[in-house]
Amino acid sequence: MVKESSRYYQDYIDGLGDGTYPEPDVTEAEMFVFLALTILMGHGVRDKLTDYWSTLDQPYKPFYGTMMNRDIYLHILRYLYIADNRNESDRTDENFKTMENTRPE
Repeated sequence: MVKESSRYYQDYIDGLGDGTYPEPDVTEAEMFVFLALTILMGHGVRDKLTDYWSTLDQPYKPFYGTMMNRDIYLHILRYLYIADNRNESDRTDENFKTMENTRPE
């Protein structure tokens, strides 16, 4: 997931072709924190995704902000990718498996 998310982001940036972008590649540690926070969000539902990082008194939970910066979380969420579609099997092949590209390499 880390490799494919980083590749997907780079492909997106290359497609823009109008300058450099400072967003770093996602690390394995960041991906684990991202997944943990995403699962944890189901236990304390908020109105908006950004409310988990709110500093207002009522919804304030410092845990999310100390674990991961909001912008990094949103970056990972936007460019989360599991498989390289360039290596996708031929769908007309009789041995084609629909979930093949979700298997780790």
